[in-house]
Amino acid sequence: MKLEGDSLIPLYQQVINDIRSGIDDGSYAVGQKIPSESELSEMYSVSRITIRRAIEELSADGYLTKKQGKGTYVTSRKLQSKITQDGALTSFNDICAEAGFVPGATLVDRSHVSANAELAEMLHVRKDADLLRLCRIRTADGTPTIIEVTYFPFDKYPFLETEDVNNDCLYDVLERRGASRPHIVQDALIEVTQANFDEAEKLSVSLGEPLVVEKGTIVDESGTPIFACDLRILARVFALRITR
Repeated sequence: MKLEGDSLIPLYQQVINDIRSGIDDGSYAVGQKIPSESELSEMYSVSRITIRRAIEELSADGYLTKKQGKGTYVTSRKLQSKITQDGALTSFNDICAEAGFVPGATLVDRSHVSANAELAEMLHVRKDADLLRLCRIRTADGTPTIIEVTYFPFDKYPFLETEDVNNDCLYDVLERRGASRPHIVQDALIEVTQANFDEAEKLSVSLGEPLVVEKGTIVDESGTPIFACDLRILARVFALRITR
């Protein structure tokens, strides 16, 4: 594409418009790797600084995602989670289904930990109570999206020690085993942070990538705590919509 050097539209914005148009019309398919910065620089006859700014803008808007050591890929759709005033839950699988993604889950750690003061208060257990910690990587169309860490009182959910929780919804696992189904999240805390080395490695992103942190206690219909959760969500592919 030949950019218009005498246009009032900055060159980087013209690059953005052209790439976004290619995504919208299907020239660049979801999941497709786009040309490298050097290739785009040659294609548009502009500096790599101009290309880099365009790529950063498109990534911030959720059209592209950078995978460390692999390149830049199209991600034109976002997962959207509704956070309601009463904390009503929507499972990750349901969120993916609404957005047209295939959900996935990979267990990376299953271990016993002692409840610290914060977890003891969240789960209504004594301090130092035996908790089962599950750490899973949730994926959408195979792309790592969330680091999901959950803490269960082990005496109530011993079956989770051996249960296969890969590519499955924990809500469904609990229901199949006769446990209460999660109903709402209480005392939810949502904040923004940057990926540390371990988080960046797990999500295949760069160090410092923006993450949305969501913490809370998942309870059943009677208000009894089931588990505590600590989610690290890739911000650029996830949107939180607050409803009242």
